[in-house]
Amino acid sequence: MKPKHLGDTIHDLLDGRLRGDRAYVAMAHLGECEECAARFHELRAARDALNSSQAGIDMRFAEQLLDRTRIAEIAAAERPENARATRPPRRGPMISAAALMIVAVLVVGAAWQEGAPHDLSLEFTEPRKPAGTSSVAYFDPQSMRSGALLRSWIHPDFAKSDLIPVDARVVERRNGQLVLVANLLAEMVPITVVQQHGNLAPAVTAGMPLARVDGAQVYIVESGVSSTLVWQTGDVVVALSCECSLNTLESAAAEFPAGSDPGFVDRVFDGFESFADALSR
Repeated sequence: MKPKHLGDTIHDLLDGRLRGDRAYVAMAHLGECEECAARFHELRAARDALNSSQAGIDMRFAEQLLDRTRIAEIAAAERPENARATRPPRRGPMISAAALMIVAVLVVGAAWQEGAPHDLSLEFTEPRKPAGTSSVAYFDPQSMRSGALLRSWIHPDFAKSDLIPVDARVVERRNGQLVLVANLLAEMVPITVVQQHGNLAPAVTAGMPLARVDGAQVYIVESGVSSTLVWQTGDVVVALSCECSLNTLESAAAEFPAGSDPGFVDRVFDGFESFADALSR
């Protein structure tokens, strides 16, 4: 049976760290094993060249150290865990994962930006159906009372409110924006509600008279015999109009709950929906 190779013991022998019987056994092995003997002489010659170089290092020895093929040949006799260091690392999967992560971040960032609410002017408060819009949904009083179909809009709890629902519809404008137009009765006075998702631009409300309704900042728009209250709640802008007193409008506005700003996931989802709508057109 062929004896095992010296392995790392060959370095101990070369450094003079073996004593007694261990040194004798190692020297005897070199006399029987050509592979270990060749490795021993190669390492000793490299060390002699290093010690004898005037510059402190033999460039031929350095070239051998940088030669991957030569290193692999030397490491062939080593244990697998030692030889593993000679193999180049696999960077392909890491680069692919990093690239996918970068693309995902860019796509989510674009969707988050696309899902941001748009700035609105006061033109959206007009209750008349503008040209170029199409009807998306219609709600009768019973549907309005259930509230399920109006969950993405701001509406009173009609089961507890004194406001009486009449009807409502959702229309889509040419730019793809949805607008809710609803009709209510407050003490038998007709009130028109117009809502749209977006931000009430500060430039539009600058200098407008203010009213306070349950702590909310409400803007007053007066036009002839009719009055309109406009305010921002969450990501929805609400406008109430009627040919009545401001007190009546303020009382009706107090029946509308406060909305909440959309979270990060909701905004990204809205952005992806906008992308899908643009691609489907």
